[in-house]
Parts: sequence; C-alpha cells; structure tokens
Amino acid sequence: MYSQAFRTYASRVKRVVFSLFLAIFTLVGLIAPLFRAIPESASESSADPVTITDYTATYDVSADGLLTARETVTTAFPSGRHGIFRFWDITDPADARVRYEPENIEVTYDGGPVPVEIDDKQGHRFVVAKIGDPGRYVPQGVHTYVITYTVRGALAPGTSDQSSSGSRTGEGGSHFLWRIVADGWQMPIQRSTTTVTLPSEPVSAACSIGTREECVVTEQGPTTRVVTTGPLPPMIGVSFRADLAGAAPPQITAPWPQPLDLVLGRSPTVVIVLLLVSALTFALGVYWVLRSREATPLLPVMYEPPRDPGQTAGFLGPVQTYYVTREAAPARGLVATLLHMADRDLVRLQRSGDDWTITSQIDAVTWSTADPVSQAVATALGLGGKGSSFHADGSVSAGRQLNTAKGAAAGAAATWAVGSGVLAHSRSEKTGRWLVVLAVAAAIAAVFLAPFSLWLLPFAAFAVGGAGLFVSGVGTRRTPLGRDVWSRAGGFERLLSTPSNVERLDFSARRELYTDYIPYAVAFDCADAWARKYRIATGAEPPQPVWLVSSGSGSSHGLFGGGGGIDSFESSLSSALSAYSASQSSSSSSSGGG
Repeated sequence: MYSQAFRTYASRVKRVVFSLFLAIFTLVGLIAPLFRAIPESASESSADPVTITDYTATYDVSADGLLTARETVTTAFPSGRHGIFRFWDITDPADARVRYEPENIEVTYDGGPVPVEIDDKQGHRFVVAKIGDPGRYVPQGVHTYVITYTVRGALAPGTSDQSSSGSRTGEGGSHFLWRIVADGWQMPIQRSTTTVTLPSEPVSAACSIGTREECVVTEQGPTTRVVTTGPLPPMIGVSFRADLAGAAPPQITAPWPQPLDLVLGRSPTVVIVLLLVSALTFALGVYWVLRSREATPLLPVMYEPPRDPGQTAGFLGPVQTYYVTREAAPARGLVATLLHMADRDLVRLQRSGDDWTITSQIDAVTWSTADPVSQAVATALGLGGKGSSFHADGSVSAGRQLNTAKGAAAGAAATWAVGSGVLAHSRSEKTGRWLVVLAVAAAIAAVFLAPFSLWLLPFAAFAVGGAGLFVSGVGTRRTPLGRDVWSRAGGFERLLSTPSNVERLDFSARRELYTDYIPYAVAFDCADAWARKYRIATGAEPPQPVWLVSSGSGSSHGLFGGGGGIDSFESSLSSALSAYSASQSSSSSSSGGG
C-alpha cells in the first residue's frame, strides 16, 4: 500500500500548497495598500512657480467641533500653468487615532466655477484638490481662488500640559490646534491674514511658524483672534492654538494609526463583522471540502482485478482499475496499457537496440471489442488495423503521438467511469469549485475597488478553506456500484503491493499469474513489490513475459532493471516523450515578438 499512501500524501501536499498559495495571496493583498503610505521623495514635492501674493482665511469653530473654513488665495501666475493644488493632512501629530477629513470642498476661480479633482496621496494621509482645467492654461497675471470646506472634530480634549500662555488648562478643558496656513502650499506666500472665531473666549491663544518668520495674534472681540504674518517660504505653514475652558465634543477617530485605515478602515465594528464573516466563510469552504471526500470502503484482498460492470465477462484494465481507486489516471498509465494490450495479444512489443516497435495483432473489428482505454491508445498510435505499427524511437514525432496517447488513455478512463455507472457527476462539488473561483476573483477585485483591503478577507477565506476542491477526484462521486468496484480494486492493489497472503498465491499452478498482473502492478507503481512477492513464494526470479520480444544479444537481463525488459520499454517511451517536451519548451522560448 506504499503507492496508495504516497498518492494520498501527494494529494494532501497539493491541497496544502494551493491553500498556502491562496493564504500568501491574501496576506499580500491585505498589506499591499500600506506601500501607498510610503512618503514621496522630496523631488516629487518641488516648489511651484506660482506666487501667493495674499492669503486671507476665516476659520469658524462651533461648539460641536465643526470647523467651517473659507480661504481666499490671491495668486500671481506665470505662463504655462494649469492651476494650483490644495493639500489637507488628515492626521493629528499629537494623537494618531484622530482623523481630520475635509468635507464639502468647493472652489471658485475669479468668482466663477473651476474644475476640481479630489484625490489622495500617501495612502490617503493627504487629501488633494487639483484645481484647474488640465486642458487649458491659466492666463498669466493675478487670479483669485476661494476655497471653502468643513472639518468635523476640530476641538481636541485639553491636557494637564501647559497651554500656549504658560498656564494649565486642566483635564476638563479643550483646545483648538490648527495649521491655519497649511504646510502643503508649494509656492511662496507674501503675506497671510487668518481670522479664527472660537465657540467661547479662549483661556490663551498663540501662533507659531517653526522658522524665524514672525506671526502676530490680535484680539478682535472675546472669541475672535486674527493671525498675521509676513512672507512665508514654500511648504512652511502657520500653527495656531487656543485653549478653551469647555470640554471637547467627540472627534472622528479610529483605534489605530492612519496608515492602517488602508487595511482596516476606520470602524472597529466593521472590522469585527468582517472577521466573523471571514471565519464563517472559511468554515464553509472547509465543510465543502470535507463533504467532497469519500470514506474508503473495506478493502479485502482480492486475487483478481474487478470485473467490468458494463460487461457480463471480462476484467477491468489496469488504468480503469486504478481510476476507480483514485478518480485519476495513473502516472504510468500509458506503459501499463501497452503492456496490458501485449498480454492480451492485441499488440506485439518488439525491441531493437534502444527502440521498440508496437505492432497491431488484430483488425479494426476486433479492436472495437477491446476495453475503451486500449481502444483510445490504439487510435492515438495509429494501430487501428492488423499489421499497423508504431515506432518508439525517441524522436519528437514519436513523443508527440505518445503524449496524445497518454491523454487519450486518461480521457477514456474518465468517460468510461461515468458511462458505466461507477462514477456520477457531483453538482455540489462543481458548484463549490465555481464558488472558489468567484471568491478569488472577488478578492482580487476588492484589492482595487474596496475602500480598504480587509474587504477581501471573507472572499479569500472561503477560497483558502475550499482549496481542497481542486484536487483530483473532486467533481465526481462513486455510486453504490462504484464503491463495490472500488472495494474490489483496492483489495486487488493490496494483493500486488503488500507481502501478505503469499502462501495463498499458487504461482506453480498458474505460471502466467505473475505476468498477467504485471500491467496492473505497473499502473499501481508497485511492480517491484509484486516481483518480490513472486521471489518469496517461489524462491526463483520472476519470469520474462513471452509478449516482450527482444532482437538484441542473448545476454540475460532482469525484468525490472539492467536495461532489459519492462524498464527498457518504459525508458524508450520516456525518451520519446522527453524529446517532445524539450521541443515544446524550445518552441515556446523562441516564439517572442521582435
């Protein structure tokens, strides 16, 4: 049963590898958006040749934390420019959980409408308004842009740290800390005036620039402060802080730093729901795979191959017998079929040096009565008439025909299994396969279309859980008749592959018993075990089949080694198949366009 154990192990490995591939794809899809959060190089943020001659802004902050902003930007344009850019940084350096998302962005140009494209950069850390018509240049001269927008949650909770005036605000207070002239202006500003109206009289208020340029805060009434500056270099903004006595209203927050918004979004509730749904879809995929598996029946040792359920007399061929146990064709199915055909006197196998010739021994009418796998191989190799032959000479053309015959054998076995009632198509398993394909497609689409990458997880989880639906055998199930044939075929494999029941094999009474079962042993990849069984039972070396004819020297070779017998035949076929495969690889590698 070593062969069966290896096949089962190989099937599990394929399933694990496919699941691992999908899991890696899922991980890559989840973290890929984080690469968008990598800061751009300095060269991508070069200064703009436009000059802001006057920057005038009003910031009205209401008690509920809503900021209503109006920025009047007077600009001096050179020739050859399409417009300006306005950048908003939605993060708070003091609190990684807070998000300041600009909303209701509207822009006018010289009192009239202007095209505005809203985009984002660095993984949505910056919201960008591209202001201007990409198909038209702004006329050289002075032009005025008015930008209005709102931001929720602009008031932050106060701390016990010192306020802008040096006093302590206390834990119950709040503060308004804002870049009233944004750092994102890529052009120089000759002067700025910003009027800030607060919901209550501030305990303290101050401004800062971060360079040697000075700013001045002027009081205009109890709740209004005016901040003025002189010239500002590109990318240098102005900060304003006002400490208030009242408590801060709720802000727009997420439990994680802003870059993780690309993966998790901003709602913990949505994350929990998506994780729960993903667990359910993964469990559903695993359940679908478990349903596709069939329990192995009892495999009592059988002393002959199973009989063909579609015929009143006759046994299944080696490929059919193997197919019933695995729902897949054996790797050495073509060799096993040709040996089986020779054993039944359908063809003659004759060796000449390293080459072999396969000659048909029967006419077309008799071929029509052969098992479907033998018929398919004979047709592929051109053996349909008596005396017709095929030369396995290691050539590319021979390899091409053998490759066709190999596929024909597998196809004939699959067709026979369903047609004979041994297997039946499973709508449930095929539906599961299609759902896995659709889930993979949906996961890929989610990477590009969803607002954050965690949306791909429910689809990917189903695909990972259902990866086992793509191993061989899934899509068909054995019928009650098929399970009976499976039991007999598996029991016959035990006879060939295990050392048990040696004493019950009477090779002396049936000298052809050993050679008759060689094709089956080749199909089940246990020919060595079958030969060992013969040696144990008889104390002699296995006999050479009479249907293997050699025209070489009279030197004696073993059946499965030393360059003779079945090993030589299989080597000749493999040589031709390898030549064909090499020609295909060479053709593919040299077919590129110039």
